Amino acid sequence: MTLLLVGLFIFLGIHFVPSFPGFRDSVVQRIGLNPYRAVYSLIVLTGLFCMIYGFVLAREEDLFPLYVTPFWLRHLAMTLLLPVFILVFAKFIRGNIAKWTKDPVILAVKIWAISHLLVNGEPYSVALFGGFLVWAIWARISLKKFDRKNTEAEQFPHAIRNDIISVVLGFLLYGLFVWKLHELLIGMAILT
Repeated sequence: MTLLLVGLFIFLGIHFVPSFPGFRDSVVQRIGLNPYRAVYSLIVLTGLFCMIYGFVLAREEDLFPLYVTPFWLRHLAMTLLLPVFILVFAKFIRGNIAKWTKDPVILAVKIWAISHLLVNGEPYSVALFGGFLVWAIWARISLKKFDRKNTEAEQFPHAIRNDIISVVLGFLLYGLFVWKLHELLIGMAILT
């Protein structure tokens, strides 16, 4: 589980940097924007690799669960995951959903983490999903500070059409994940 924790520390740690714009700006001034992006991306990929590989290794360990939840929470978790897919699409297909949620991906990460914490009590799951939940809460607080400075409301042309597209694509991807994609990518079937 050590590699998972190292990966989480690297991956989530580097994602805290944009929360401190003064620090980020000083680094960009020193090394330039493109080198900053390259170093940032390299650190993100390193953390992602360590986190994923560490999670795979941790699942092979015989760790006692920290908690066990009732079976019916699986249904609640599955229901909570539907808006996650819609929110991710809404981040890139900008419409009212993006405007109302400020940053749909941060909200999606919070819902994703909470829904997984409802049904996964193993130490490695709690570390992974709990770490992402803490980051998403911190990111949303940081975003609120930025929103106070940026009072101009963002307008999106074709907002309703874009929201409909996000919902339809979200439902489709959710259906694929429930059907087979989660099992193919993560190794765990949702419908068992």
